[in-house]
Amino acid sequence: MGKAKSALKSQEEALARARAVVEKAASICAERGWRLAGAYLVGSRARGDYTADSDVDLVLVVEGVKGLNALERLEAFKEALAPGVEIRVYTPEEWMGDGVWMRSLRKEAKPLWDSFK
Repeated sequence: MGKAKSALKSQEEALARARAVVEKAASICAERGWRLAGAYLVGSRARGDYTADSDVDLVLVVEGVKGLNALERLEAFKEALAPGVEIRVYTPEEWMGDGVWMRSLRKEAKPLWDSFK
């Protein structure tokens, strides 16, 4: 049957917001001497089972955040956040980990910024 036009339009808008967040995150990394190694769309927007009201889930893979806890990592990127966009920040080692959670995220992830190729 396909997606309703409103859902498809919401996907275009969501991807535009996601790309803007990623660009700002890359800028924040540069300012702090970190490196954005990857940014991935995950969740329903990546899997294709989103609705018009679905949020945007992003994974940022950042060299330089090792030793920071999850809240400190989010705090570092607070200026990049946008309404309806949720982020998780991982180190490259965490992202490439063999745990069930990371394997699941990587399986559905759609790259928006990827230096892991």
